[in-house]
Amino acid sequence: MKDFFCPNCGTKLKAGTKFCSNCGANVSNVQSKSDSVSSRSEANNSNKNSVKESASANFDSFVKKWNQNKKRNYSILGIVVAIIIFLVWGHFYYTVDNQLNRATTAIGDPSKNAAKYVTSTSSEVKITNKTVKPIQKYFQKYPGDLSTMKQDFQVGNKWSSYQFVQKGRAWLIWPRYKIQAEPTYFTINTDQKGMNIKMDGETLGKVTSNTNTSDNSTSDVNQTTSSTAYSRSFGPYLPGLHTFVGTKNIGKHQIKATVTSSDTNITMNNGISNDTAQSILSNVFQSNVDDQDESFVNGQNNTDYKQLVKMFNGFNHDDDINSFQANVNVNNVTPISDKKFKVNYQVKFVFYNKNGDDGETKKIQVFKYTATLVKTNNNNSSSNGFQIQSLGHAKKVSETSEDDN
Repeated sequence: MKDFFCPNCGTKLKAGTKFCSNCGANVSNVQSKSDSVSSRSEANNSNKNSVKESASANFDSFVKKWNQNKKRNYSILGIVVAIIIFLVWGHFYYTVDNQLNRATTAIGDPSKNAAKYVTSTSSEVKITNKTVKPIQKYFQKYPGDLSTMKQDFQVGNKWSSYQFVQKGRAWLIWPRYKIQAEPTYFTINTDQKGMNIKMDGETLGKVTSNTNTSDNSTSDVNQTTSSTAYSRSFGPYLPGLHTFVGTKNIGKHQIKATVTSSDTNITMNNGISNDTAQSILSNVFQSNVDDQDESFVNGQNNTDYKQLVKMFNGFNHDDDINSFQANVNVNNVTPISDKKFKVNYQVKFVFYNKNGDDGETKKIQVFKYTATLVKTNNNNSSSNGFQIQSLGHAKKVSETSEDDN
């Protein structure tokens, strides 16, 4: 028990006093209450101290355990932070708009590796940085198409043979989008059987199929002729701006044709088609040949031109010939060099000769020739960029007559 103060007069009293020595007040209850409060205060202080000691002990234990596993705990904390950063980054990096921007930027620049941004509707098509280059070259050459395609993709539309589609997931979380290209087949047309074709440096094969059912090697020059055309389809491949190279060895000379195009139908002639050669020769085998001097090398000074003019002038001034016509048929064209071509052809001359006073005899003569045509820099309409160097020597194939009396 402790000393206390009288609640009535404030006199300090010793422990155990029942009545105040100053004022006589009963202070026994005050002593009990003081002892009770003191007990409770001591108990509270004891509990507080106990809690503080327990908290301190727990903290010390936590610190001790943290220090004991510091390396592991920092690793776990680092992983958690990294995961949060990764998820935030991926949320923005893999938005549809950001993926579209990266994909269209890559396929418009051939210096970039763009295979990861491209897919195809066909599993037969190889998707590599090399096979995607033609697409990049096309959009580099035609940036307006790239801009239009991007705008169509942004509203969910397809552009030409391209579409922006979801293809798998990135990190198994975010939808991944790619530019999907429909595969295409290329048809190569040439006037040279057996021409070897390469596309972007890759060998495709030889063109050997004849798409022309007529037989141009026949001696019947009355037939309707067309170019001897050979064609073959190759594919499937990715679309784009491709470079095609056709080569063929003829004797000691190799002919070569190069075409860079985004078309699917490619014509690779050796420099002059049968139709072109026939058009040039048909123009000069007519009665007004003297107006065709520009079709010949050296013009009016060309020896064969002079002989042809002389021959037709003879026909026109022959009193026994009522009329005549000459029909040309080109059998084949063979390159001698890159700018010189050998043309095997036939000419069918039909003469309507006088026979008596009213009669007429039809005389038919067929001759074969081997002309030499050369490529020039003058692409005028009359010569199609070619001129006749020589018509060749005439060799009679046949001669027949019909009496119309």
